[in-house]
Amino acid sequence: MSKFAKPAMWAVVALFAAIIAAPAAFGEEQTAGQLFVQAFDKKDDKAMKEIIKVHAAEVPGEVKDMVEYAMSPEANPQAKEFIINVAGLMAKIYADQTGDARLLAAVQTNYEKLQAGSKPKAAPALEAAAVEQAKKDIAGLSAGQWRVLSVALDEEGALQVEIDVKEAAEGDLTPKIDFKKSQEVKSMVMKKFPAFKKGRISWSGMGVGLKTLFLE
Repeated sequence: MSKFAKPAMWAVVALFAAIIAAPAAFGEEQTAGQLFVQAFDKKDDKAMKEIIKVHAAEVPGEVKDMVEYAMSPEANPQAKEFIINVAGLMAKIYADQTGDARLLAAVQTNYEKLQAGSKPKAAPALEAAAVEQAKKDIAGLSAGQWRVLSVALDEEGALQVEIDVKEAAEGDLTPKIDFKKSQEVKSMVMKKFPAFKKGRISWSGMGVGLKTLFLE
């Protein structure tokens, strides 16, 4: 948070409307936060420093309110980034002038939380050992009539279990995939891979065609 980007004008308006609505429009005195945003928008470094100096007693409360709003569900993602940056700049100037960096540290901590929360969560992955064990256990439900070709994820992260059904020998009937057995496999797959709610289990082979069971 060493650099603070120049916000678009809509962001300035959003800040006024969302967290520090301008009471000056009704003849009331503007807050330190409002004055600071105006100076910030004009790139007036001297004015920003002077505002923090003159309103030093108000700054901690103003920054606290801004950060609380930025971290709340009410603020949209674009406004969050803008508000936390302005609060950080206020806190930095305050720290430079007073020698008290606690306010800046608090803003930085919340900024890091905000950044962490905006990152997409990593998709769950399949562990090789778990896959191999699942193959053995699924095949074990068939009394030797199936072999599991693969347990993998498709491009969308859905679980795909491919099972090959043993071809019937001459004079024998090709084993059927009855409902009860297919449900046993589904239950096993869901227990072994609870992180995956979407996917399918497919049986294929000569004489049985294709049978597909979706996890949900």
